[in-house]
Amino acid sequence: MKPNRNYVTPFISLIFLVVGISGLMMLFHWFDGYTEVVHEILGLFFIVCAIFHVILNWNALRTHFKKQVFLPALFGVLVISAVLVVSERMYPPVDLQIMDRIVKAPVRDALKALSIDYLLAEQRLKERGVDIGVAVHLEDLWLKTGEDPEAIIDLLLK
Repeated sequence: MKPNRNYVTPFISLIFLVVGISGLMMLFHWFDGYTEVVHEILGLFFIVCAIFHVILNWNALRTHFKKQVFLPALFGVLVISAVLVVSERMYPPVDLQIMDRIVKAPVRDALKALSIDYLLAEQRLKERGVDIGVAVHLEDLWLKTGEDPEAIIDLLLK
């Protein structure tokens, strides 16, 4: 099946617009939680459309590669990406710092911080076959049991 410009161009244009707007919304924390889902899923679809776009425009892109513009642009994007990754590692966002501290806190303290009753948490985990007694810290619930961390957190927060 050969990609058709009549379909690829409108899709990639609209998805670019939505991914760009959702990225800005994430940057300014507008509708947190909702924008991430849209951004991530449509970002994957954007990659698929971009692949079709490259296939459709390969000859024109080869011309750009020959103009010696591609390597400086690639270098610039890599440098900016590296700076962003390093700055994220050096100065992690507050929500990641809070989550990291909660999962490393003693179980009772972590549950208290999350407004979760210990006995209710114990009951929910037991129903899933997880013994809360093996955990000193909240993260022990998945490290010592092999359970999925997200599934454990979702179970506790439901």
